[in-house]
Amino acid sequence: MIKLRSFAKINLGLEITGKRTDGYHTLCTIFQTIDISDELQLWENKKQKISLAGSDPSIPWDENNTISRACRLIYENYPVRRGFDIRVRKNIPPGSGLGGGSGNAAVMLLFLDRYFNLQIPAAEMNAMAASLGADVPFFLYGGTVLGEGIGELLTRLPELSQRDIALFIPPRHVSSALIFSRLNLTKPALPSKIQLFLQKSDFSDLENELENVTFVLFPEIGEIKLKMLQGGCDFVQMTGSGSAVYGLGTPEKLAALASMWPGMILTRTIDKNYYQEKIGVWPSGKASAFGAEIRRFESSRPSKTTC
Repeated sequence: MIKLRSFAKINLGLEITGKRTDGYHTLCTIFQTIDISDELQLWENKKQKISLAGSDPSIPWDENNTISRACRLIYENYPVRRGFDIRVRKNIPPGSGLGGGSGNAAVMLLFLDRYFNLQIPAAEMNAMAASLGADVPFFLYGGTVLGEGIGELLTRLPELSQRDIALFIPPRHVSSALIFSRLNLTKPALPSKIQLFLQKSDFSDLENELENVTFVLFPEIGEIKLKMLQGGCDFVQMTGSGSAVYGLGTPEKLAALASMWPGMILTRTIDKNYYQEKIGVWPSGKASAFGAEIRRFESSRPSKTTC
């Protein structure tokens, strides 16, 4: 059996910069991996087919699942002759803004590339990831990364120093498509708060512009943010389009908050080295070499940022 781990992300700020002719919104955000993960267990078979199942019955474990779609991209374009039985233990709820499905897809792409020694060119791997979802390319990297375009244009940032996080995930699935469909793009041209943060590293500069829509449609999520601020968090923000809300603070403050709030998760940010080391272990038992693979992608993105 082969075990892979697929980590979650949060957005440190999220700004909507426009809308493309194909309907996708362009944005500027800072992606950050955190220490919560799904576990993928794989058994090789000789049928050249993927059999997929998972612990969360609300998720379709069929050909439309991001794992199935990632496998199909590889199988249709490369001479792979063996399949896998895959079982997923989900710890990252769908519709929470934590990128669970996107991370699953990226880890499968990286695993299949390495397992079958396909040596997929960086630009091609990035394009395949983007075709699966806007967040998927980020999970080829991990750590702290600036995302632009629809999220697929990535710039490596200095790693954020480890931060303790209190995370609350409401039992509410939030549709990203619904949130983006309700956006009002008419707004004054203001300096990018993400750029201010990159200059000063002051979290108070950051905001998630999707909160304005999500909190109207799902006011209970806005109430969670307010309660976390009142509970002692130094900085609180919704991630993605919701529903998860995270707070930063001292370990003591976050532990006290969690003790009074059933369901609160205490976790931390993780850097790219930890991410790349922990996402997979090869059948030989040796640590995966995903780190070397991922570094190939860093040359595919120009350093100039536009947000």
